[in-house]
Amino acid sequence: MKVLAKGFTLIELVVVIIVLGILAVIAAPKFINLSQDAHDASIKSAFGSFTSAVKLYHSCWLTSGKSGYQVDLACYGDGTLDSSVTGYPLGKDTSQSDNGTKLQGEYCKEIWQGLLDNDEYTLESHGNNTFDKGDDIIYWYSGGPLSSSNTYCYYNYIADDRSQGVKNWQLKYYPATGKTEVGKGELSVN
Repeated sequence: MKVLAKGFTLIELVVVIIVLGILAVIAAPKFINLSQDAHDASIKSAFGSFTSAVKLYHSCWLTSGKSGYQVDLACYGDGTLDSSVTGYPLGKDTSQSDNGTKLQGEYCKEIWQGLLDNDEYTLESHGNNTFDKGDDIIYWYSGGPLSSSNTYCYYNYIADDRSQGVKNWQLKYYPATGKTEVGKGELSVN
């Protein structure tokens, strides 16, 4: 009786190794890019939460029956976030805001912290040394008077790439209208 040998031939093994090699070349870049995908998903979620919180704050202002600039709107969060004259979040200590009609840089950080109430991201104001630190988000503002359509807070997420001149995820928040814009924006050195 003849015994049949069981196992793989050399050609079969070579073919399997080649197929595995091809799969590794195709799949490796997808796994390598998962870190960037995680950064993108994380900050998009935070920016989405910010946008929702702005809408909730304005709804609170509307249902409170109040109008105009309000200090310490009690129906939202811990009640320490002041409103603009149009009822959108403006900051915590807005005594220098000309009765809710003017945006200043520190207000942007206060808005972020007052709306999201978390310490998941570290914020740093925009300045010459912003790329040197371990901060996640760089914030500041453009404009000043809320009557200008170019007055907004901006929040640039730099935790995934701290290089100067690259486009990072950016949130712009307009406290006169409550509008938020999310996209890629370049953060330059002041």
